[in-house]
Amino acid sequence: MTDNRLEELLKKQAIVDIVYRYARAIDRLDEALLRSCFHPGSTHRHFFEGPSSDSSLPSSDDNPADFVAFALGRLCTYSRTHHQMGNVIIDFTNTDEATVETYFTAFHRIRPIGDPLAGEQACDTEMDYFVGGRYIDQFQRRNNVWGIVSRIGMTDWVRLEAPSSQGFSLIAPDTIGKRAPDDLICQHYQT
Repeated sequence: MTDNRLEELLKKQAIVDIVYRYARAIDRLDEALLRSCFHPGSTHRHFFEGPSSDSSLPSSDDNPADFVAFALGRLCTYSRTHHQMGNVIIDFTNTDEATVETYFTAFHRIRPIGDPLAGEQACDTEMDYFVGGRYIDQFQRRNNVWGIVSRIGMTDWVRLEAPSSQGFSLIAPDTIGKRAPDDLICQHYQT
């Protein structure tokens, strides 16, 4: 394999690692990990329009300053989420920049009315909200570190339905996914 092909594969793997790290950060509500996916000055347009990650900006529940604050606030209104990344297509525009299209499928268990953490989309009962779409990202390598500098979320389909968790109660409690810092993977990194 030529050095150029090996270098391209290493760059692609670094980008894919960020795509996967994003899914983990979202589902575990891990703010530090989520912020690490974006370069300073990055922008976002996916259910939120503005900076992706700028923790220096003033933020509130009613007016999140950046996507990370918005996402963490919104995701708290779900009792659990699961983001699955699919096809990742990477086109390098030059040595240090790439356009990346990533297919995703996301599951959200919406908390019901009456739950103190329920959001404005709450119904009388829990609901399952599914979204399928794509992230169109601009990546840059700065100081030899890849990160997202622009994200546009494309929605291809949505589905809202009554929840079904048949058999979930039979799963050992210590093997049910949780949010940071209680999830097993978060405990792994604390040791």
